[in-house]
Order: sequence, then structure tokens, then C-alpha cells
Amino acid sequence: MEKTYKLLNNTESMTIEKIKRLYDGFWVFIVKAKLTDTGGIIEGVPVVVGAVPFDGAKDGIYDKYKSDEYAERCGKSFRHKTGYISSLRIRREANV
Repeated sequence: MEKTYKLLNNTESMTIEKIKRLYDGFWVFIVKAKLTDTGGIIEGVPVVVGAVPFDGAKDGIYDKYKSDEYAERCGKSFRHKTGYISSLRIRREANV
């Protein structure tokens, strides 16, 4: 099966605006994040980019980021809307 995530070699913190420009259309895992009081992301170091949230978790790629050295950690989705309808109502037609 093809991997749908990529480990990044970033070491420098970036603003959330720059992260969005670089990884628009993807989900990004960010470490050493600076957050607002309400949990918004100001800046951080993007280390994983994926097609879906926590892509690659089964491969253990996030284990190395569990230490306090990488706090604060968060994920941010820059994925585009797919138009998928999450709720579907099936209607039966009467036989005529």
C-alpha cells in the first residue's frame, strides 16, 4: 500500500500562514507550537504532512514526538472540502 504521508525535515519554526502556503490541501502535524489562549496556532515546526489526520500513526512515526522537547504538539487541517455529504437519507418508493 502506498504511503499517503511524508516526514518533513523542517527544524525552524514557521508562522501558521507560511505553513498553510507550503502545505495547502493537506493535514499537518506541528511540534514546538506557540498557541493562542483559545488554542489557535500562531507558529510551530511542521514535521509530518498527510492526506488525512494522523496519517502514518500505524507506522509509529509520531512516537518520537511524545517527549516534552516537542511540546506543544497539534495537528492542523488545510484540506479542501470534498463535497461529500456526511448524512444520507434513503427513501423508499412505493411499487406502482
